[in-house]
This record gives sequence, structure tokens and C-alpha cells, in this order.
Amino acid sequence: MTTTNQLSDKELLEQLENCSLSPELFTHETMLRLAWILIQKHGLEVAIVKNNTIKEKYFKTALKCDKFNKTLTKAYAEILYYFMTKSKATNFEKLLREFPRLKYDFQKLVKTHYGYNILKEHRQEEPKDFRPLLFSF
Repeated sequence: MTTTNQLSDKELLEQLENCSLSPELFTHETMLRLAWILIQKHGLEVAIVKNNTIKEKYFKTALKCDKFNKTLTKAYAEILYYFMTKSKATNFEKLLREFPRLKYDFQKLVKTHYGYNILKEHRQEEPKDFRPLLFSF
């Protein structure tokens, strides 16, 4: 397997949940797609919780890494959901084509979302003063 595009949403979710997805395939786009799958399946609030649970386990088990960032994982779901509500895209690939910033400028979107750079630290706690999304098109 050379790409997660060859996996169905169900297969990708299963491989992430059971930590069998090859670490080389655990990319930014894969993390966005995981958020997409969970939001489509459960809605935003449940997706945030499930996304944190799945990714934290994957980081510890498959990546053998303690760099899991709870705040950033929440941001993946919230930011993706924001763009999903602005789109008529019926699948993940179309959403990325419509909003390429999700794929190519996500760090700036996160900084805009939180008002500071959460990527400098691996935070376990929630940000103290959360602000609404401030994106412009």
C-alpha cells in the first residue's frame, strides 16, 4: 500500500483504531480525512472526542511517541467542520480541492483559529480563552 487513497473510509478508520496503519501513511492529509470521516459519521462534538481517543492511542502504540497534541487534534475537527459547513462538497477530495488551505496552509489556519501558535508546544489542556473562527475566503 502506498497511499491511504486506496483505502475506503471504513478501512482507514479501522486501521487507525487498531493501530495497524503504517506510520509512513499517517500524514496531515490522513489526519484531516480521519476528522472528515468522524464528523460525517458522528457530528462535530462526538468526532472531537473520538478523534482525540484514536489519535492518542495511535501516537502511543504505532508511532511510539509522546508528542500527541490534544488541542491540535481538536483544531483538526473544528477547522475542518467550519469548511465543511461552507461547502457543498460531497466527499473529502472535493473539499480539499475547494479549500486547498486545509491541505497546504493548515498551520496558519490553526494560528488564526486559536490566536496563537499552539504548534510550538504539545498541549494536553484546552486553551484558556477560545475565540470563534476568524477565517475569510
